[in-house]
Amino acid sequence: MSWLNGMVDEGEVASQDQRLDRTTDRLAPGFFTGALSTVGPGLLRGGIEAARTAQTTALQLGSAAIESDLSIGASYFPEFEDGQIQAQQEFGEGEAARIGRETAESVMSLRPDPAEVGMVGQILGEAAAVLPRTVVGAFAAGPLGAAAAAGAPAGYAGKQIAMAEGIDETTATLKGLIDAGTVGIGAMIPAARFVGPVAGDAAIAVGANVGLGMAGRGATAAILENGGYTTQAAQYRVMDGTALATDAILGAAFFGIGRMGMRRPTTEQVDAALSERAAQHYDVDVAPGAPVDPRSAMSHQEALRTAIGQLSRGEPVAVPDSIHSAEFLRGTEAPRPKAPTREEALAAARQELEPTIRTELEGEAVGLLPNVADVRAELTGVQRTLDGLDDTYRERAKQAQAEGMSRKQAETAARQAIEQERQQLTDRVTELEGQIQGNRSAEISRGELAALARGETPERLQPRIEARADEIMQGFERKPLAAGVTQGNERLSLAAAARAEIARLVDEQDALAPRAEPVGLDIGAPKTQSAPTGKAQVEQGAQADSASQEGGPAPTAERADQPARDPADMASPSQADADPTIQLADEIMARTEDMRLPTGAMDDEGRPVTVSARELLAQADDDIKAAQQDARGFAAAAACFLQRGL
Repeated sequence: MSWLNGMVDEGEVASQDQRLDRTTDRLAPGFFTGALSTVGPGLLRGGIEAARTAQTTALQLGSAAIESDLSIGASYFPEFEDGQIQAQQEFGEGEAARIGRETAESVMSLRPDPAEVGMVGQILGEAAAVLPRTVVGAFAAGPLGAAAAAGAPAGYAGKQIAMAEGIDETTATLKGLIDAGTVGIGAMIPAARFVGPVAGDAAIAVGANVGLGMAGRGATAAILENGGYTTQAAQYRVMDGTALATDAILGAAFFGIGRMGMRRPTTEQVDAALSERAAQHYDVDVAPGAPVDPRSAMSHQEALRTAIGQLSRGEPVAVPDSIHSAEFLRGTEAPRPKAPTREEALAAARQELEPTIRTELEGEAVGLLPNVADVRAELTGVQRTLDGLDDTYRERAKQAQAEGMSRKQAETAARQAIEQERQQLTDRVTELEGQIQGNRSAEISRGELAALARGETPERLQPRIEARADEIMQGFERKPLAAGVTQGNERLSLAAAARAEIARLVDEQDALAPRAEPVGLDIGAPKTQSAPTGKAQVEQGAQADSASQEGGPAPTAERADQPARDPADMASPSQADADPTIQLADEIMARTEDMRLPTGAMDDEGRPVTVSARELLAQADDDIKAAQQDARGFAAAAACFLQRGL
């Protein structure tokens, strides 16, 4: 205070204040004060609330998944995993608290101050924060998306602001749930369509949103009052004018967003959709394939309309004849399944066997001993006793003699007692070793379960998975029957191609060097031949005698009434093989893979007997040559018989 203030009487100061009506309270803002300045911060606030809500949700889900994985591993390595679970929990809670504090600071700094902004500005700021994200949610996921986009960020921001103002977490959580439910339900109400007329439905939506706002403020005030936060509870008045106006405007906006996102299709749109569906049904769904030309498509449609009309009239279906000339491109056969690679087969085998293997390992892990050290100590003691059992023979015999037995009886009793105790100790050793072996197997099973949880394949189980992978890959291989059928089809196709190639080459050869047309042989009926007489018989006999004396074959005399034989009639096989066409056919057949033909017989093992087609052709050629040789020999024998009568 300066020295001038002391020169003024305090009563005078009070008198002047009263006369000038001066006050220390701030002036109340006007109705439109700061209206436009709240739109930008409101949009930014709505985006921050939505982004931080999504960030917190993703953090919680990720932290829960990591904790679940660590809890599974903690059953096998408790000393190592418990610390990680606690560290993960602390990290998740710390990050969630940090995001909450930042959200509260950002939202509180961007909210309009009622002492500086009028009612219009407060309403515009709240609408700018809620409506854009509601629109995005409505177009992305319908009414439920609008409710989630509008209510979830509002509830999260309300909770964080309440905690920043000093309210405990439980009360702040209840307050956030009320805010989220109020805003979310208000955004989803327009989807109900209570009445048909637009005006009536809009009035119901606005009134319902105002009523929800009043109920939400009343519930919030009651929760804060019960928690002992009287000052904060006084801020939530049921009949607050600004809040009522904000609820009414938001209700109207929600109604508009709902109507925009849930417009009913017009009659023209429905007719167009039905026409498109009918065309797809006609041309695609029931067609035997893709038509090759417009005529085929029209024939199919005409046949379909005719069949539908006949069925509707209860008549038998008789399609037009034009459908029989229509052509369609039908789809090819389904492609053969592609054989998997080795890596794919191993992955499939692991996925198939992992549940079974996990169950087996969990059953083996049950045999884990809680006191394996005690079992090992007992095994050592029992084994030591068993090893020193023979050393007690003399002492046992003396003890038996002291009890009144003879020496022989005492020795027998000592031996029997030792054998009986040996058997008991041996059984106990076997039992203890079985327990230790079971404990060892349980330890191995626990380690393998941990390896499976980490996505690794234990070495002991790798052969089992590889064997299953081999079975999977063998399932895509062709069976011998299918391979034989395919090979036969390929051979038939090759034979057809060979015939076509032979025909083409013969045509080319005929075009280059035409051959004479073959002349058919005129083989007449056999004529009656009389025995030669007179001079001719004598000459023939002389010729036959001279030929027989020289050791040569008897010549055959040609009668004058018989025509001269054509050399082509007695052509040898070498002359036939000289034909270029036959040579070409032989060369093609030599290059073609041999075929096996069934004979119809079965061998001792019940398998069909097949022969080589090439061998059959060679045998047929040999038979033909033998027949030709036999025919020449028969002709010579007949001539000799006619000449000599023998």
